[in-house]
Amino acid sequence: MMLGKPDASGAPFRILPLPEPAMAPASDGPVALLRTIGDAGLRHRGKLAIWVAICLAAALAYVRTTPPTYSAVATVLLEPRRQAPSSAREIAAPNSLDLNAADSELQVIRSERLLSTIFDSLALGSHPELGPQPPGLLQALSGRVTAALHGAFAAVGASYSSSQGSEASLRADPRRSAFENFVRRFSARRVGQSYVLEVAYSSTDPALPARVANAAASAYLLQSVAFKADAARSGAEFLQGRVDALAAQVRTAEAAVRSGALPAQPIPDADARIIGAAQTPLGPSAPRSSLIMAFAGVFSLLSGLFVAALAAAFDRRVRLPQDLVRETGLPCLAVVPQVGGRRQAPASDPDKSMLVTRADAGSFASAIRDLQTAIEIAWAASRFQGSPVVAIGSWRAGAGATLLTMNLAQLINHRGRQVSVISQDGGRVHAEQGKEGASLTDVIASGDTAQADYVDIEGVHLLPIRSATPQLNRFVDFRDPSAALVFAEARQRGEVLIDLPPLGESSDAVALATHADIVVLVAAEGVTTHDELNEALGALRRAGATVVGAVINRSRS
Repeated sequence: MMLGKPDASGAPFRILPLPEPAMAPASDGPVALLRTIGDAGLRHRGKLAIWVAICLAAALAYVRTTPPTYSAVATVLLEPRRQAPSSAREIAAPNSLDLNAADSELQVIRSERLLSTIFDSLALGSHPELGPQPPGLLQALSGRVTAALHGAFAAVGASYSSSQGSEASLRADPRRSAFENFVRRFSARRVGQSYVLEVAYSSTDPALPARVANAAASAYLLQSVAFKADAARSGAEFLQGRVDALAAQVRTAEAAVRSGALPAQPIPDADARIIGAAQTPLGPSAPRSSLIMAFAGVFSLLSGLFVAALAAAFDRRVRLPQDLVRETGLPCLAVVPQVGGRRQAPASDPDKSMLVTRADAGSFASAIRDLQTAIEIAWAASRFQGSPVVAIGSWRAGAGATLLTMNLAQLINHRGRQVSVISQDGGRVHAEQGKEGASLTDVIASGDTAQADYVDIEGVHLLPIRSATPQLNRFVDFRDPSAALVFAEARQRGEVLIDLPPLGESSDAVALATHADIVVLVAAEGVTTHDELNEALGALRRAGATVVGAVINRSRS
C-alpha cells in the first residue's frame, strides 16, 4: 500500500508493507481447495449440523416406516440340448446351446406366459400384498400436481384422462392389477457370460419369495419338458416308453409348480438343471438400515460442505483478513470483536463511546489499541511532523465507524494527548446537552472559524459536521478553505479524527476525506461486501486521499 506522498528523492514510502505478489502464498490447488471447504464448513458449522441432523432423521424415518422386504433366489443351469436316444442304436444329437441361446432362455423365463403359470398355480391373485395399495406421499403429491395441470392445460388434461382411464381399468380388473404387481417384484438375470440363470422374487412375506423363485424354476423345466412331450406324441415314430417317461417328468414339474418347490424327481429332458434352490430368507433384504443411515450421514455431510463451499465462493461479504487483502489489496489494520449484542448502539451513548476505558473491555480494547498502533506506524512512515488528521469511514451506515472513532479518541485522550473529533453524530450530542453551537457546516457558511463550538466528552473535543439549519446542509462545500482552517487549528491542539458520513450515500464524505492525512475504511463482518470496499477505495483515491488499510468490525469469530 503506497502512501502517495513522496520524500525529497521522489520515492514513495510503503506503509505496512505487504509481501510481493511473487512471494504470496498460492491461492489455488487441491490443498487450498480443501482449506476453503474446511473454512466454509467451520463458518457454517451450525447450519451444517442442522442439515446433517435433518438428513439422518429423514433416513431414520424412512427406515422405520418402510416395511421389510425379503428376497430369495433360485439358480438354474442351462445344459446343451440333446435328444434322448430311443434305442441302443440311436446316436444322441450334438450339443446346440450357445450364449445367444442362453439369452433367449432368459427371455422365456421372463415371458408373461410362464409368469402367468406361476401366478395362477400359487393362487397369488388374492394375496393382500399384490392387491390395490393406498397411494404413498409422493404419489399423492404427484396426483395433485397432475390434477392442477389438468385444470390449466387441455393437452395435459387429455393425457391425464388417458392415464386415469388406464388406472381405472386396473382397478376394474383386480387380477390384472395383482399380476402387474407380481411382475414388478419378479426378476431374472444371467450370471455374467455363463449358462447360469438367477431367478429372484421380493416380498414383505418371508415365506413367499422362496416359493415363487422355486416355482419359477420348476415352471421353466415344465415348459421345456412339456414341449418335448407334445413333440413325441406327434412324431412319426411314436414310442410309448418315451411318452411315458416324458409324461412322468411333466407331472413331476406340474406338482412342483403348484407347491412352490423344486421337482422331487430328476427331469433330464428339460435342457436345464437346477443347481440352487431358493431358501426362506433369514432376514429382510431391504431396507438396509445401517447402509441407509451411513449413506444419509455421508451424503448430508458432503452435500452440506459442498453447499457451504459454494456459498463461500460466491459470498462477497467481508469475513477474514486474508480475504480482505486478496480482494481489495488493503491490509487489515485490526479485527474488532462484536460488542453490545447484534446491533451496536449509537456512539453518542456514553456506555458505547467509553467502551475502551472499561475494565472489562478485553478484546475490544486490544483491537482499538492495534488500530491506534497501525495508524501511528503509517504516520511515522510518512516522515511528516506534527499530529495527523485521520479520517475513518464506511461505505454504508451501520458499519460502526462512529463507534470506533469515539473509542479511538478516548484511547488517545487517556494516553495524555489532546484529540479533536469532527463527527457526523455530533449534532445529537449538542441536542442532548441543550446546546445550539456552530457546527463545521456553520463555520463554512459564515467563514469565521472562531464560531466552531466543540463539546467536551470526557476530555475529547467533539465538533458536529452537520448544521441544525437544513438549508445550510444542502449547499455546504467541505472543500472550502474555511474547512481547511478548522482542521489546521484542530491539528495545532493535537490529533484530529474525522468521523466520515457514509461514502456510498454522499460525496461529502470524500470531500471531508481530502482534509485527512490518512484514511481508514471500516467493514462490518458479514455485512459489508468487498465490492463496496473497492468502490469506496476508488472514490477516495480519485479524490487524492490516502487509504492505509481497513478494519473488520463486529467480528464474531
